[in-house]
Amino acid sequence: MTDILGLINLQCPNMMKELSMKRPLASEPFGAKFRLMDFALSNMVNAGIDTVGLILPFHSRSVLDHVRSAKEWDLARKQHGLYYLPMDEEDEILHPNEGDIYSYYKNLRYVEAGQCRYLLISGCDVVANIDYEKVLHFHRKHNANITLVYKKQEADCPGEGYVLKTKANGHVTAMKKADAVKKDENLFLGSVLMDSDLFLRMIRRANIGGKRKFLNDVLADNVETLRIFGYSFDGYAKRINSINSYYQSSMDMLKLENWRDIFHQDNRIYTKIKDEAPAKYKEEARVTNSLVANGCIIEGTVENSILFRKVRVGRNAVIRNSIIMQNTNIGEDAKLDYVICDKDRDIQPEAILEGTEKEPLCIIKHEVR
Repeated sequence: MTDILGLINLQCPNMMKELSMKRPLASEPFGAKFRLMDFALSNMVNAGIDTVGLILPFHSRSVLDHVRSAKEWDLARKQHGLYYLPMDEEDEILHPNEGDIYSYYKNLRYVEAGQCRYLLISGCDVVANIDYEKVLHFHRKHNANITLVYKKQEADCPGEGYVLKTKANGHVTAMKKADAVKKDENLFLGSVLMDSDLFLRMIRRANIGGKRKFLNDVLADNVETLRIFGYSFDGYAKRINSINSYYQSSMDMLKLENWRDIFHQDNRIYTKIKDEAPAKYKEEARVTNSLVANGCIIEGTVENSILFRKVRVGRNAVIRNSIIMQNTNIGEDAKLDYVICDKDRDIQPEAILEGTEKEPLCIIKHEVR
C-alpha cells in the first residue's frame, strides 16, 4: 500500500502526570514490554506503508531512544522509511500552541515530498490493532474525501472525546466534542485517512484562522461540506487519557481474548528488541494470571499483575493487581496491591503500598519506598 503516507502526531497531551512529568504519552510503557507509540507505528507498517513521519513532542529523548533507526518496524531504509519531524522553532518551546494545526502546517513539506495520493494520520493514545487495509478499501468503496475510524463504546468512557453520528452506510452526519463518552456512542479513535491534496488545502486554510485550532475541530466544521465517512472498528480499542484508563487497559491484557485480539493476530505489534534471559522462578515463587517479561527473578507471590523486564521480586513479597515497570526491585516481605510503579525503583523490605482499582497508587521514577 505504497500510495499512502503515514503521519503520527506524538504531541498528544500526557494525562498521566502522576507517573512522569517529562515522559510523553507516546513512550509510556504498556503490556510488559511495549510502548504506546508501538501500536500506531505497527498498524501503519502492517498495512504496507513504507514512509512514516513522527511529529515529535518537546520531551522526545525517550521516543528517540525507543524507535532509534526503526529497524524493528522495517523502516530503516535508504529510500522512504522513518522521518523525525521535531520542534525546531524557539517559540514552539517557549510558547507552545494549544492546538495542533500549526504542527501540521510546518510539516506540510513532508506531505508534499511524499507524493502519495492518501495520507493516514494517527495519534498515539489508543491501544488497538487496526487493519488499515480494510480502512482503505472502505474509503475507496464509498468514494470518501475523509474516513474516520471509530469504536462503538460498550460502556461509559470518562474524559473528553469526539463522538460521531453516522448513517447506516457510514456517512458521518455530525462530529461533536463531548466531556464524556457514553455507552453505545461512537468514539473517534484519532485515525484519519484522507486525500493528501485535501489535507494540504485544509491545513493551509485552517492555519490562517489561528494556531489554536485542532484538526478534529476542522474536520467537525466540514462534516456538511465534504464526504466524510466513519469506519466502525469492532476489535479491542481503548483510549488512554488518564491513569485509570491506563490501568484498566493494562489489566484488560490479562484476559486471554483481549491479549489475542491485540498481539496474536497476523498483524503483529512490534517494539524495540532487548535481549534478556528468560524469567526465573525460584522454588518459593507463586505466579497466577500475570504477564511476566524476560529478565525477571521472582521469589515471592505475583497475582493478577504485569511485570516488565528485569523486575526482581524478593522472598515472601506479595504483588497483586499491580503494574511494575522495568528494573524495579521489590524487597522481601513487601506487600503491593493496586500499585503502578514506574521503572528503576527500589521498594524497601516490609513496605506496604496499597491503592484502589479506581485510584491505583503511583510510585514515580527514582523514588525509594
